[in-house]
Amino acid sequence: MRSKCVRVIRQGRRAYLVALRPPHVAVTRPDAVHAWVWNIRADPRVRLRIPGGMFDGVAYEITDAAELARARAAICDAVHATDYAECALHLRGLPTRTKIQELHRYWFDTGIPVAIQLKETPS
Repeated sequence: MRSKCVRVIRQGRRAYLVALRPPHVAVTRPDAVHAWVWNIRADPRVRLRIPGGMFDGVAYEITDAAELARARAAICDAVHATDYAECALHLRGLPTRTKIQELHRYWFDTGIPVAIQLKETPS
């Protein structure tokens, strides 16, 4: 089993995340993905450690337009205290809620959105 630290937003029995890609890669090689994305394509069974416990689930790349909209809103609208430090690393000037949301939208739009259907109880 391999571990990867990623930003995850949970909504009920779904968790959303984005596989980030550098801007030049997203443009020049849109089919390029992280190894962990290849891994979920090969075997979508995953284990996710989030507040509330360790959950087993099934991961998939989001292609449905309605689910993409839900995932984008969940990921891009959520702002947590740690996001301010993250924003300061990536953007000039004082981090603001608006800047953080714009950064998250950029990452969502250039990345690979992934959803995980969580099992009901922590394992």
